[in-house]
Amino acid sequence: MLKKVFSALLMIIGLSTATYIYANSSLLNTLKAQSAPAFTLPKGSKVVLGMYNGKEIVWDIGNDNNNGNYVLMSSKPIVNSIATYNSGVPVTTTPQSIGNRENYCLKHVSGTSFLILYCPVQPLKSEIEKILINNTEGVVITKVPYLPSISDVKTGGALGLSLNDRAYKTTVSYWLAGYITSPTYQSSVYANKYDNVAQNPVNTSSGSLDFKDQETGSFISRTEGIIWVDSKAWSHSGGAVSSRAIRPFTLVDKNKINFAANTSYTDGAWHSYQIDTANFNANNESNPNKLRIESTLTASLQDIKNESKTKSISKIIKNGSVDLYVNANPGTNNKISVILYNEAGTEISHYRMLENTRGGTNHYVVDLNNIAVGKYQVAVINEEYDAGSQLPVESSPISNLMPLEIVEPHKLTYTKTPQSGASSGKEYEFSKNVNAGQAVGKVTANPTGVTPLTYTLEANGDNSYLNFEIDGLDSNNASSSTPLNVKIKSGAPDLVNGGLKAGEYKFCITAVDANGDPVDTNGNPTEKVCTTFTVDKTTPEIEFDDPNQTKKSVADAATAWNETATATPDAGTKITYSVSGGDAYLIEIDEDSGEITYKGNGGYGKVTIRATVDDDPDSGNDNYESAYTEKEIVIYREVDGSVTPHANSSSTTTPTFTASDSNVKVNGIIGTIKGTLGTPDTIGGTTTTYKYGLKTGGDSSLFSVDPNTGVIKSTANLGVKSYTITVTVSDKWSTKEIPVTINVGVAEGEDLKFYESSTSNTAITSKSVKVTDTNVTVYATVKGSTNNNPVTYKIKDGSTNVIEVNPNSGAITIHGVGTVTIVAEKKGATGQADASAELTFTVTAGEQEFIYTDEA
Repeated sequence: MLKKVFSALLMIIGLSTATYIYANSSLLNTLKAQSAPAFTLPKGSKVVLGMYNGKEIVWDIGNDNNNGNYVLMSSKPIVNSIATYNSGVPVTTTPQSIGNRENYCLKHVSGTSFLILYCPVQPLKSEIEKILINNTEGVVITKVPYLPSISDVKTGGALGLSLNDRAYKTTVSYWLAGYITSPTYQSSVYANKYDNVAQNPVNTSSGSLDFKDQETGSFISRTEGIIWVDSKAWSHSGGAVSSRAIRPFTLVDKNKINFAANTSYTDGAWHSYQIDTANFNANNESNPNKLRIESTLTASLQDIKNESKTKSISKIIKNGSVDLYVNANPGTNNKISVILYNEAGTEISHYRMLENTRGGTNHYVVDLNNIAVGKYQVAVINEEYDAGSQLPVESSPISNLMPLEIVEPHKLTYTKTPQSGASSGKEYEFSKNVNAGQAVGKVTANPTGVTPLTYTLEANGDNSYLNFEIDGLDSNNASSSTPLNVKIKSGAPDLVNGGLKAGEYKFCITAVDANGDPVDTNGNPTEKVCTTFTVDKTTPEIEFDDPNQTKKSVADAATAWNETATATPDAGTKITYSVSGGDAYLIEIDEDSGEITYKGNGGYGKVTIRATVDDDPDSGNDNYESAYTEKEIVIYREVDGSVTPHANSSSTTTPTFTASDSNVKVNGIIGTIKGTLGTPDTIGGTTTTYKYGLKTGGDSSLFSVDPNTGVIKSTANLGVKSYTITVTVSDKWSTKEIPVTINVGVAEGEDLKFYESSTSNTAITSKSVKVTDTNVTVYATVKGSTNNNPVTYKIKDGSTNVIEVNPNSGAITIHGVGTVTIVAEKKGATGQADASAELTFTVTAGEQEFIYTDEA
């Protein structure tokens, strides 16, 4: 008692001293401090507690939270074999009341033999009572070591254990308190047979019957591994006494256990903290843990400082040392130990016992040799040290946590990183990759050390360093990021047209860490990198905006167009255009604008043009080499063609056959396409290759076209009807579509045409209106026709998003902007093909009139 009062007094004095010493200490580390998580031991771990026959007992934790208690079960039985039968105990055939069972053995007679089925378990309990508990252990034990009952250990029982939690893995069965009976007659087993109880190991069969707990009246499933045991059995051939092991159980208050660690961890070295649970219920005492139990001892972590003790820190270099400022009260043979948690402060990673505890606030030097680089939370504990025993000792709770990161010391490297754009073989080139804001290199801290690092960019023999700055620094020229780009300043003194002029540039970079290290004796940074590089003159890049070959028909070329190029860089440069080769007579090109004018007078061929870039004479600079690019222009004559009906056709212009003609049967020849005009395959050559095709749509599925000969054939037996297809003729440069009508058994259709209105005599093939126009119609007719069949209208592809057309009147309803094809159709007279015509109809955007008010 005197010891505890004295310890409490020292704690009060120590706390007062700490308040005084740290009134002006680092607020930052104080704010970073956090409470240590509640310490817990996992199920399956082993602890040392109590003595039996002069030996410390090792226990398995079978349940790590039973109403705030750990359930402890001896790791090995305290007795490997013991019987409940005692020849000195009276034998009776009358079952006894619960309170009187400890005085008798119960005998059950069966035929010519009898069985003594159970005897008292008091000898087992008496053996467990030999376990000695010291005063320190008494603080934490909530139930002294005892022989557990069925209702304690069964699944769903008072101790919250499952079969795997409570039973040895193999071999060992141990006694339980209480008795069981067989409740019914089954398979030659007598009803109401009374027996002692044992817990079988997990790997042993549980038998074929359920039993009944006499104490509680509850049934015990065979899956529980709880078995009946005859204390002694007699028969005409002799008898045997049953024996089992004794495995004591006990309960300890988990909230009064401050800490526990492997019993080998008290040697003063760093230990990678682990709790071994692999030997749970394995009948061994491997890797037990020494408990630190609640007491009046205290420990509070006040601050972490660097080795010079001048600065509160949260980072330290690898293998360095820190000073832990700890307020603690001294006890008897106490030591301060340090505990490292993971970064989250949830799991213990390392433990080390330090030096003897000193009263009040003191600093304890901790070297971090062989602790891996990483982020940790640091705590301390004030604990008793007893080298001669592994039994529990007193300790303080684990202190508050403070963060500490272990890092490698920083080291700088500089790497040239020219941005893309320089010509091959050049690192830095005027106006290409040395413009204001562009990076010329990067400084890398690896390792990064204790960040942030504070950087300085300084001279390396001249003032050219003034053109540069380190990107990403704060107002104190510091950053925790790496790498950092070194870029060209906006407004740098050597900028021309936004880029560094050609020449040589030099600079150096230094950095110190958050603690101001490393520096020499004069306070100058010692970590330093320097560089030199040259900016070369540039050959600008130039490319035509459309570098592909330009192909123009003779008709299209009649309209002037522009061929323009773009130079990179474009500032301070000028582009001029010229004809440089080929059939130069075909075109003229404006040297300033690149406008092309066709002068070929119907001729066709190839011509090469050139765009040249150089310094703009008005700039007065000479930072560019002359460069040019070229492209080719082809002027071609468009292909044409015609369709000649087969000789059997009654018309020389439109294939027209009777239904019985072989031409309209499968593989019958309808006619032949022949290409004309066009442009030779090779410009300047004499050979023009024509290719023929059949466009999908209409009745194309009933016909085929030979791509080389142009012969049109039927692929089916055609009935009486007019058929419409579109064939194509192509050379290398252009394609012409030719609509073809094939009449079978009918005369050629009328010549249906679109007109601007019903009073107009001028046929049209296209019409354009504005989206805002109203009362719009289309009109088609056959002039002078005696066929009175009506003309109907439709949109060729069936779409209605641009317009709708009234099928009878041709009235147009406008929905949007775009182009569609309107088809007019008229039924032919008897024996005559139907007539059709197409009109390209375009709706353009109209002009919107706005009315502005003073509220707009």
